[in-house]
Amino acid sequence: MASKEQIKRMNDINELIKLIASTDRRTFYCKSKDRVASFRFKTKLFFIDDYTGEYVYPYERGRRVEGFSHGDNMWQLVNSMREFIITGRYGALRDYKEIWAYSREGCEKIRQKAKEIGFISKTDYPYSFREWEEAK
Repeated sequence: MASKEQIKRMNDINELIKLIASTDRRTFYCKSKDRVASFRFKTKLFFIDDYTGEYVYPYERGRRVEGFSHGDNMWQLVNSMREFIITGRYGALRDYKEIWAYSREGCEKIRQKAKEIGFISKTDYPYSFREWEEAK
């Protein structure tokens, strides 16, 4: 059974996913199905894939997960979100920047929302690989 805090964090993450799904490339949104991905507690926490509509058990397994329609970076993000929902520990947006073809403005908006809900601790990390190199 999920605690009140876990349900709040899940709802906050679902709001973050909605923002990601409405920004720039619209990751986590399936246009043909008009569906946004989300998390939901049943007996356990599941990720509902936007394309397949399947309930995916979001835990690292070392292999491709059936029903998950995105790549490895997105799988890492989903697992980071799951960890945050369950434990409350900070997650990571990882490479959520120019290599995913999101604008600087879009990234900043998503980072700000992620910080606001407690998913990340700071928003001021490099946007591009060039900025990252210069910051070293």
